[in-house]
Amino acid sequence: MLKQFLIGSVLIGSTIFSGEAKASTMTYDFTVNVRAGSLTGKSFNGTFSYDDSSLTGSGVEELGVNQGLTVCMNFLGRNYNETEDSSYPMLPKLVFENGLIKQLDFWIEPNKRINWWNQSGWEVTLSPSQNSASSNCRN
Repeated sequence: MLKQFLIGSVLIGSTIFSGEAKASTMTYDFTVNVRAGSLTGKSFNGTFSYDDSSLTGSGVEELGVNQGLTVCMNFLGRNYNETEDSSYPMLPKLVFENGLIKQLDFWIEPNKRINWWNQSGWEVTLSPSQNSASSNCRN
C-alpha cells in the first residue's frame, strides 16, 4: 500500500512539475466581422497574449491584467490596449472553459458593458498568432 502511494505521489508530482515547465506566453490574433446592427459590414482586428502557467484546463478559469493578459484591438481605425478598457484594472479578462478560450471580455465604450464576443451578429475568428509583435492590431 505504501509503495503504491509513493508511486502515485511521484506521478502526480511529475505531472504538476511537467505542467509548470511547459508554461509559456500564448498569443492569438482575432478578427470580428459584424453581421448585424449599426456596425454591419465592419471588421475589427486584434491580438491578445497571456501566460498559461496558472491554467489547469479544468472548469471555468479567468485571466486578467494582473495575471499578465495584454490586449490590442483596432476599433474604427484606432488601436486600444488593455489599459483603455472601461473597467481597467479589473478588466479586461480572458475566460476559459475546460482549457478552451471561451471569450475575451474587453470593452472600451463608456456606455453599458456588453459581451460582444461571438454575440449574435458578431462573428469572431480566433487563430494562434504567427508573429508575437501584435501583428493583427494595426490601422
